[in-house]
Amino acid sequence: MYSKEKVRRKRRSLVYLARATNLEIPKREVLDLYNKVRGPIETSYRNIKAFLPFTSSTKFIFRTLIFVLAIVLYSLYTIFKG
Repeated sequence: MYSKEKVRRKRRSLVYLARATNLEIPKREVLDLYNKVRGPIETSYRNIKAFLPFTSSTKFIFRTLIFVLAIVLYSLYTIFKG
């Protein structure tokens, strides 16, 4: 399924976005569902980044370990918060 969306930039342009689903629902409903779940996912990712310590390490293993620890800390925070 393709859709055209206007993007707010200095130049106005059309962006074509593709979304795939195995559900037998209308195009508008797919877009509504996508937009409904996209916001919370992006917000959670932004919140997880708040738990990341600043590091200048270029080691992939170390950065992955730090990210996994941030996810665990964020998960514990959300569990005990509410």
